[in-house]
Formats: sequence, structure tokens, C-alpha cells
Amino acid sequence: MVALTPLHQSQRTDCARPIEYRRRVRTAQSGEPSTKEFSVTTMNAQLSEVADLVSTVGWAIAKNRLDPDQIHSARTLITAHFAAGGGVLHGEAQVQPAAAHFVPGLSWLYAHPQVVELARSALGTRDIIFTGHSDAHQGFAPGWHKDSGSEALGDSLCGYFGESPEELFTGPPEVVKVGIYLQDSTSDNCLRVDPKSHLRPHVQPVSPAQVLMDAGDLVVFDVRITHAGAVTPEPDSPQLTALRERVSAFVTFGRNTQRTKRFSQANMARQRDQLSQTEGGAPAADAGHVALLVSQGVGQWQES
Repeated sequence: MVALTPLHQSQRTDCARPIEYRRRVRTAQSGEPSTKEFSVTTMNAQLSEVADLVSTVGWAIAKNRLDPDQIHSARTLITAHFAAGGGVLHGEAQVQPAAAHFVPGLSWLYAHPQVVELARSALGTRDIIFTGHSDAHQGFAPGWHKDSGSEALGDSLCGYFGESPEELFTGPPEVVKVGIYLQDSTSDNCLRVDPKSHLRPHVQPVSPAQVLMDAGDLVVFDVRITHAGAVTPEPDSPQLTALRERVSAFVTFGRNTQRTKRFSQANMARQRDQLSQTEGGAPAADAGHVALLVSQGVGQWQES
């Protein structure tokens, strides 16, 4: 696993404060962490190290970005929404597409300044747009996949972008997803990723790694990376309880380019299909969420 771990947890990010990080590597095959550490000093206005990590290995963790009150509020809102019958069932997970619109009181999470700045740092530019994608999850949906377009447009690997694998699986990230996990993760309930698979046009993992985080951490990953929400446990496994109680949220941003807009068009078509199961179609943009993004200079994809 590759993570960005603050050396001084009391330091919070703002636009002018230098933050020191350590890189920590943990492999899924090893029971004990194999640690290689070095110090990196960066500025939140540039965050060039995060861009390098996402470009080379496909993902990175930013530590301590949400405070306990924010974690509690988001978790409470999401679990209450699902308890009231919201969302759709996907595998063993309850999922709410367009959660910034449909989960009452939650739009702030998907425009949180720490989330926005992490997306900007991963993409290496401040000129980013919200792709329209925002999800809330409770539970788990196993299976390795890429978010570059599963089964979209008849192409399981790159349908959202409408490009050949030779075109898509090269170069720096165009679109990234920020994952917000609202409890501490363990080897039972953590996200799995396959490092460097954002540059490989196949889904079968080569060297899967566990993404172990604390509540309040954020993970950012290239949508092309192969990842899994969980490894399917046995029906009587004690892991099932931890997985069913896992609550998370995801939001997607991209560079302000035509490629991102093509991705958004196809990705939102899939979201409309999901919403048609329960909500009767795609929602209008949430005005509060849009306003929060605009106040930070983030545009929104507009359907043509």
C-alpha cells in the first residue's frame, strides 16, 4: 500500500501551509507492514507529490482531512437515508447515486474543501470540473473492476472515455475519484487496489494491496485503476458484519477537458439508468452543492 502520512498530525492543510509526509508501503500478501519511509515537504497550493503518486501508482491517501464531528454527521445522514428506504441494492451494498442531491443535508461533503484540494492535487491543476458523479454506500459490492467504464458502450474497460485501450491506458490521470470512508478500516473491510493497473488494459489484479485508512482520511485514485470494494467472505464469516456496517462516499472530478466531458456524458447516462429504478430519472443539479463548488472555483459538467 502507498499512503501519505503526516509526520505532524496537528498540522491541518490550508492553501499556504507546508505539510510533511511519509510514504508507507504495505503489501496485501504480508501480515506485517513492510515500511519504507522518506520525508516529503509540499505545499497545499501545489501538492506535486500527490500528483506524482497518482500518476505512477494510481492512488494516494491524504490523512486526517475530516474532523470527528464531520465524520459523525456524514455517517449519520447516510445510514438514516438507507434506513428510510433510500437508494438501490447493488450486491451486498445499498447505494445512492447522485447522493449530493438525494441524501438530505449531505451536499457539503461532496464539496468539502479538503476533497476539492485533494482532487486538484491529484490532477496537477486547479482547473477541474465536477463530473456529476456522487455516490453514498453502505455495505459492500465485491469484484475487481475499473471505473473507466464498466460495460459502458459495450466496452468493459474504457467505454466512458470512448477510446481504444491503447489510447486510454497511457499518460497521467484525466479523471479521479475521491473516496471518503467513515470508519477505521481493517483487513476485513478495506478497499483493495492493484497499484499501477491504471496503465494496464485488463481487470485481473497483478499485485493487489490493501488500503488501510482511519476515519477522516481520504483516498484519491485514477478511475482507470483496478480496485475492489471487498473480497467476498464466506457466508458465515465474521467479516460480514464489518462489511455490512461500512459507510463510504465517492465523488469524481476531472481536468477541464473534452476527454473529461466525454467521460461525464457516458458516466451520467449510467447514473440515470440507476436512478430510474427508484427516483424516476436524473435529478437537476443540487443548487447548494453547485454553489459550494463554484465558491471554490470548480465548474460542473453540463450535458450537451
